[in-house]
Parts: sequence; structure tokens; C-alpha cells
Amino acid sequence: MAQVGLNNAFDFRSIDNLYFDESTKVEEETLGSPFLTPLIDGYRYNSFLDIIVNSQNEIVTISELQLGKYNFVKKDYFVRWKKKATTGYLIKIDETSFLRVQKVIREDYNPKLKNNSNKRYEEKISYFKKEDGKIKQVKKNENAKGNFFVHLNYIQSKLNNYLGGSLSNRNSVYYAFGRSFRLTPSNALKSKFFFSKNGGFDWYTEDNYNGKKIITLNTVGLELLYEKSYKRFSFFSGIKSHYALKREERRASIRYYGFRLRDKYQSLNDELKKFIPISLPLGFSFDLIEDIDFELIYNIGVSKLNAAPAEINLTLNTFQAGLVYKI
Repeated sequence: MAQVGLNNAFDFRSIDNLYFDESTKVEEETLGSPFLTPLIDGYRYNSFLDIIVNSQNEIVTISELQLGKYNFVKKDYFVRWKKKATTGYLIKIDETSFLRVQKVIREDYNPKLKNNSNKRYEEKISYFKKEDGKIKQVKKNENAKGNFFVHLNYIQSKLNNYLGGSLSNRNSVYYAFGRSFRLTPSNALKSKFFFSKNGGFDWYTEDNYNGKKIITLNTVGLELLYEKSYKRFSFFSGIKSHYALKREERRASIRYYGFRLRDKYQSLNDELKKFIPISLPLGFSFDLIEDIDFELIYNIGVSKLNAAPAEINLTLNTFQAGLVYKI
């Protein structure tokens, strides 16, 4: 009689060609089938139960064991996003780098299916670094040359010297997606594509009309930054360019003898440049929690925004505060 579940009963997949960082290649063969390493000197590791067993599969209390080329050590470690330590076996790569290998059974496993996607055992590889005396889980690409990130910021923007004066700050949002290119452990170049709503506002009165005059520039752009990192802080500066997708003057909340009328719009095509070539961002960020930074930026407008006489120097300054998530 055929053995039920013979297909895919053993997991022979390897974890070759994994990189713990840019300089250390982890060359590993399969930990064995189904959960155990090969029996070496009378011991092996059960990666499902996270225990060391002897040749009779009896649990052995041991804090460190060399199995072939792998050094298994029992340590307290911190899983990402958790403040409470967990105790278990890690594979020691060097004094500060560790691997953890686990195997779990998928609930949808069907032994009768002959499909490459039908794997009974899922192998999970976790990466750990020792920092400040604690072993903490990190991403596989933690030390990679480049990382992606996303922004969600609150932005205050202001048009200075608009028609000889300045409009009040306009509060809005700022979204960005970018990538960092690490030059050294503490120096990086960052580029990001962004969308922001900029401009300003002023209160006005005309005859029996009164309301809020809003200047709006919905812009997309590119930002190039140089970043210097310290233990938990980073400082950066660079250059920024905008392109205005939508530019308008909107007169909101207009009232006529107590009755609210429809907002009025006026194109600013003849007053403001569509392309804002140069602004100078200055800012810093600090680690809030894992992979999430809090960032503050002040953007100094350099390029003139209007075609008015030289004495009217219209520029766009912004202040941003928000979160950055490193993917």
C-alpha cells in the first residue's frame, strides 16, 4: 500500500545565497528533514520546537552547541516591534550577527497534491544584530547599499512678499516616495519624488463681500539630499525642484448680506511660474520606533515665483513635520 503523504513529506529546500549584510555571505545547506539537522556527534537541532535533542530525540539542556559548521547558542533576543525578550536558539555568525531558522507547517497543506507551491514546511529565516548589549531582529537588507522609504508629513507653506506683502501660512499635506544610497555607514545620498499642496491665504473685504483668499499650488517635484547620520539622529540638506500641476486663486466663504455664495476661482497662469527650479531643504530626523523616523524640514525658497518687477520677490517657504517609514 502506498504511503500517504509521501510527496513533499520532507523539505529539502536550502537557504543558500542569503546575505546578512553586504560583506558576510551566509552559505547554508538544508537543515535537514523534516525539522531536524543531521545527527552530528549525537546531537541535532529541532527547528520546529526550538530544542536540541540527542540521538534518541530526548531534549538536552544546553546553551551552546557546534553542529557541523553552525554554532547554535541559546540567547535572549528581541523580535521586531516587541519590547519583551524571547529565549531561543540562534545561529551565531560572528560576535554581533545571528540567524534564526524556524520551520512551520502550513494549514492548507494537502499531501495528495503534486505541486511545487504545496510545501508542507515553510522555512523562516530571521536576522539579528547585537546592539547596546541586546540582540535585536533587523531586516535582511538592514545594511544594504540602498533602501526605499515613504513620507507622510504635515506641511505649512507661505508665499512671501506676494504683491508687496505676505500671505499667512497654509496648512496641508506632503507625500513622498524615495530611495537612499549609502556611501558609508554614516553618509548617504537620498532622492525622493513628492506631491504637496502649497501656497498661502489672506482675509479680504470687497464692498459687501468678505472671505478668505487662498493661493494654491499643487506641486510635484524631485528632492536630492545629502544625509549625515549619528547614533539616533540624522542631519540633511540638498536641493529641491517643484512643478506646479495646478495653480489658482480661490476666494472661499464669500458672503453677501449674510448669504454664503459659491467660491470664485481665478487662474494664476500669468502671475506665477509653473516650474520652481530651486529650493533649499534643511532638516533633521531621529528614530521614533523601529524603521520609523520623525522628521523636521524647513525649505527655503530661492527661485522667484512670479513675473512681476524685480522689487517684488515672491518665494515659497515651507515647514514640514511628519513620519518616514523605511521599507
